[in-house]
Amino acid sequence: MIINRYILRQIHQGTLLTLMVLVSLSLIFIFIGELDDVGKGYYSLLHAIEYVVLLFPGKLVEFMPLAAMLGTILSLGSLASNSEIIAMQAAGVSVSQLIMAVLQAAIILALISFLVADWVAPVSETNARQIRSSAINDTTAIRGKKGLWVKDDNSILHINLLLPNGIARNIEIHQLDDAGRLLSAITAESAIPEGNSWRLKQVNQTLMGNHDVSTHQYNEMIYHGRISDELLNALMIEPRQMSSVDLFTYIGFLQQNNLQARVELLTFWQKIFSPLVVIIMCILAIPFVLGLQRQGNAGQRLMMGIILGLTYVVADRLLIQLGSHLNLFPFINALLPAVLFLLLTVYLLLRSNLR
Repeated sequence: MIINRYILRQIHQGTLLTLMVLVSLSLIFIFIGELDDVGKGYYSLLHAIEYVVLLFPGKLVEFMPLAAMLGTILSLGSLASNSEIIAMQAAGVSVSQLIMAVLQAAIILALISFLVADWVAPVSETNARQIRSSAINDTTAIRGKKGLWVKDDNSILHINLLLPNGIARNIEIHQLDDAGRLLSAITAESAIPEGNSWRLKQVNQTLMGNHDVSTHQYNEMIYHGRISDELLNALMIEPRQMSSVDLFTYIGFLQQNNLQARVELLTFWQKIFSPLVVIIMCILAIPFVLGLQRQGNAGQRLMMGIILGLTYVVADRLLIQLGSHLNLFPFINALLPAVLFLLLTVYLLLRSNLR
């Protein structure tokens, strides 16, 4: 239907414009903050620019719900101010058909947001934190397809998996002399950071002598290095930076080892329900715009959208905290804010007597 495509295009254009403004402002403030760290270690202006650019996908996801609401309000508000919605209704377009057109636009935005959040943002944000922390701490770190490589003075570490709780698994430490010759090779099943040192567990150490090689096994060993907590925090993958598939696998690992996984489960369900939030925010704009029709200007609609968006952000955080305090199931805790705002949307649509 031509009208559906027209409305869809208007909403997408409005959302894209709003999203670019919000993301650009956020990145500008982040860049200004990064200028204070330029000069620390070998962190240069180019590193700061690269860091900010890599944060771009994550900011797209973060601001998508608010941008979708503002874009819908401004787009439909513009159509209402120009009497285009009245003309559509005179041509036989019902409010239900208008809602379906907005819903189609919202589903596309929600799908794009979910794909970026699940596939692009985790990689870009992890690389951004790695670049920044490695440069500031003057430590070389490279993330490969099969783990993480870190240079620590005369040692080279390979970490297969650096978990969000700070525990590393399947570690190899190659210690070299000043001439670059291998002195020892250490493998450990896991490690727990303790300051700038690591407590290795289930350790196998191979010492390279001038004429012989010896192997030793230890239950625990302390590795004294210069890997700071700040660097580890930057290199480890946080739950929100994982894809939904990787996060689901990690939750299974925690449960199998009788470890607490409540935070990870909550993050997982928030990721799953994030497209629903985008859709609800788009639909929530309809009763306000159609209720006003030609009343109000773009500035008033923009302010109304900002207030609605901020209300959702505050309500979402309060409800999540309340749910965690009451020990609600993570599934219910993550879904509750979206359900309440969905009920609000339905109530406002019915109260507006739109038909």
